[in-house]
Amino acid sequence: MIDPRLDVIGRRLEPVKRIIAVSSAKGGVGKSVCAALISLALGQDGYRTGLLDLDFQGASAHLLLDVRLDFPEEQSGIKPLRAGDTSLDFMSFAAFSREHAVPLRGTEVSQAMLELLAITIWNPLDFLLIDMPPGIGDEIFDVLRYLRNPEFLVVTTPSRLVQHVVERLLAMLSELNVPLVGVIENMARSASASQAGRLADKYATPLLGSIPFVEGIDEILTRVARGASLPENLGSNVRSIAERIVAVDR
Repeated sequence: MIDPRLDVIGRRLEPVKRIIAVSSAKGGVGKSVCAALISLALGQDGYRTGLLDLDFQGASAHLLLDVRLDFPEEQSGIKPLRAGDTSLDFMSFAAFSREHAVPLRGTEVSQAMLELLAITIWNPLDFLLIDMPPGIGDEIFDVLRYLRNPEFLVVTTPSRLVQHVVERLLAMLSELNVPLVGVIENMARSASASQAGRLADKYATPLLGSIPFVEGIDEILTRVARGASLPENLGSNVRSIAERIVAVDR
C-alpha cells in the first residue's frame, strides 16, 4: 500500500529548489555546526534558506541558532520556526519533544520523519539543508526514498578514524549514484586538508573547503543568529564553501 503522506511531502517540498543533506556517518564531527554555518551564510548572501534538523535523538541545531521552541503555528499543517533574528526557516522534532528524550527505534523513526515532513509547510526556498543524524542507517535511506532529488554534503575532520568511517558513507552514496555536492573538512588545522582532498578525489567529488577549529563556536553561532558577524578567519572559509555550493549545477 502506498503511504498517502508521500504525495503530501512532494507537495510540501515543491517550492524548494535544492535539498542538501549534511551527513557524516560519524558522530562528533561538528555536522550540526557546519549545517548551521552554511545555512546562515547562504541566507546572508540573499538566498532563501531553510534548515531541517532530522537528528531526533540528538537534536541540537535549535540551540546553535537561537530558535525559540514555541509550538509551531498551525495552518493546514505547521509553519517553520525562525532562527534568531535571521530570515532562516527552521524545523526540528525538538519543537514537539522540547528537551525530553525521544525513545524511538526502527520503523518508529521512519514514521516520525514521514510525519514531520508531511506536516511542515515550507516557504519557497532556494536551499533546504538537512542536518542528518550520525551513522549509515535507516535515516539516509528514508531521505533518499521520501525526498525529491536530495544531494549529499559530507563532513569529515582531519582525524584518520573519522575519515575511515566517512569513506564508507562516500562509497555507499557513490554505489547508489546519489548526487554529491562535495566534502567539507571541519575542525581543520594547518596542512590537514590534503587527506580530506584525497578522500574527495577518490570519489570524484570536490573538496569544498575547510572550516578551522574555533574555540567557542557554539556561542559564536548563537551570536551570529542574533545579528553579529562571523569572525573573519571563520567567515571567509564558510562564505567560500557557500559560494561553491551555489555554483554546483543541478
